[in-house]
Amino acid sequence: MCWCYQVIQIPCRIALENETTTTFTVSQIPPSCNGDESLLTFCGPYMGNIHPNPTSDCCKAATSVFDKAMGTGQGIRDLCNCLRVAGPVLRFQKEKILSLPDVCRIKLSFSMELCIEG
Repeated sequence: MCWCYQVIQIPCRIALENETTTTFTVSQIPPSCNGDESLLTFCGPYMGNIHPNPTSDCCKAATSVFDKAMGTGQGIRDLCNCLRVAGPVLRFQKEKILSLPDVCRIKLSFSMELCIEG
């Protein structure tokens, strides 16, 4: 499956075995994802189980987004809401979302399980 994530004005094309395309548009981004677009864009192929491992760009984006979120309680709530709402739309795999901080070596001040499950 070929996925195309278009978040704000950051297009990302990933060529895979067939021509089906899914587009994630600005209108589908929850308001709480404001500022978290790089996580969705760069880590989408990993969290969507298209790539087995996150890229260095994914880990850089994830580090930045998680660090920013951990600056305030509202930031954590917004990031968690973003992942809960956007994840199903983009067909992100729960296990991949949960594993992202560990595989990118990001130390969190909150539980990803509680974050994703609400």
